[in-house]
Amino acid sequence: MSVIGLARKDVLDISRSRMVWGLTGVFTLFSVLGVSLFALLGVEEASAIRAAEAIAFPSILLVPLAAIVVGYMAVVGERRSGNLRLLLGFPVSRGAVVAGKVVARTVVVAGSIAVAFAVAGGVGFALYGGFSVLRYAGFALATVGLGVAFVGLAVGISASVRSRGKALALAVGAYFLLVLFWQLIAGGAYYAVTGTVPGVEVPAWYLVLERLSPSMAYQVLVESALGAPVQASIFSIRPPDAMTATAAEQLGGGPVPVSLSTSASALVLALWSVVPAAVGYWRFRASDL
Repeated sequence: MSVIGLARKDVLDISRSRMVWGLTGVFTLFSVLGVSLFALLGVEEASAIRAAEAIAFPSILLVPLAAIVVGYMAVVGERRSGNLRLLLGFPVSRGAVVAGKVVARTVVVAGSIAVAFAVAGGVGFALYGGFSVLRYAGFALATVGLGVAFVGLAVGISASVRSRGKALALAVGAYFLLVLFWQLIAGGAYYAVTGTVPGVEVPAWYLVLERLSPSMAYQVLVESALGAPVQASIFSIRPPDAMTATAAEQLGGGPVPVSLSTSASALVLALWSVVPAAVGYWRFRASDL
């Protein structure tokens, strides 16, 4: 059975899950509420792009969570049920199993994001009139990239462990580390090196460290797509002005290195979608079923 065949079967199985439909509904609801926020509050200068900014922060929180929920049982669940031994009794490689799980979960998460953004985009158009389709499409594509990154991470975790408990613990830990607390960790590293907390202006290495998190890389891509700053973290020890400053402003002026470009952030998301899954496959390949 090919990777595509395995992925097709997995998509059909997942599509029957109420959990997946529930996650799609919740994300769509939050997206519509975010887009509608300015209209509900009666903000006179509201626009479709400003409304799109309002759903960036919920996306940072909910998309990784949805991807982890969809992916963390992908392989270990098959192992626990005994289906994995049956599946590998056919001419199917372990690599094909992991790749098929990644593809299937990616399709499901990307589909959920597409539904949510399509509905929210329609509501935004109805409320605020015309908006840049290219900017909104770039925003949606960046959100899909965030989801794919966490799918790769979740499936990699699922393939590397033997029990549901370990998979859940590692997945939850990864969410807290990479989504909620990464800026605190980066700020702690800055304090360990310099003896001070980071301000608005910081060295380039600190910004690179911040953007190694998929959520922070996503922030860069969304800001590039929408042409406006967005909030990416609940917890940060940096001043509020730092969150709205450009990379050049945070570096104190001058040219911005390639490592801080939008292409570098896109590469970070791509690496998160591939490297954890590859590590998970390496561990899975050597494990005893």
